[in-house]
Amino acid sequence: MRIIHPRGMAAIVLGALLLVAGTAAQGHAHALYAAHSWHEGVVLVQFAYAGGEQPTYAKVEVYSPADARVEFQNGRTDAQGRFAFMPDAPGLWRIIMADNMGHRVEHPMEVNAALQAATTAGGAPPTEVGPGDFAMPLRILLGLSLIANMTLAAAVLRRKKKSARLIPSKQL
Repeated sequence: MRIIHPRGMAAIVLGALLLVAGTAAQGHAHALYAAHSWHEGVVLVQFAYAGGEQPTYAKVEVYSPADARVEFQNGRTDAQGRFAFMPDAPGLWRIIMADNMGHRVEHPMEVNAALQAATTAGGAPPTEVGPGDFAMPLRILLGLSLIANMTLAAAVLRRKKKSARLIPSKQL
């Protein structure tokens, strides 16, 4: 039975942790985000992946507060990942977008009578939660993970070369 040196075990554990962290970060790389804004009584919903790409021509369903089971409207996003609709009542609206690759996001949106009246009159109060806000932290995490993995690989290779020089070859 071979005994693993404590330093070797630490390197294995560190490598496993970095692998798990990198896998978790990749899982969020295709997370979907939604942001909405008002434009003269019309709600414009912008969908985006965490990396900033837009889901083009993805299926969208809108549910009104009057009936949460029957679709108020359905359709597809445009080439820039946008979808627009006109809510006709105050309350909590749900916008669900699903692409053809298994990604899905549900975006709840509160419509109150005052906000609806103000936007219909020509105002446009933004209620943005921009998808770009999530892209930069993810890129930083992936960059740090890459640097850590490269450092670990270099340390392992250096240790292998050093131990190979220290072990004398057997003479027959």
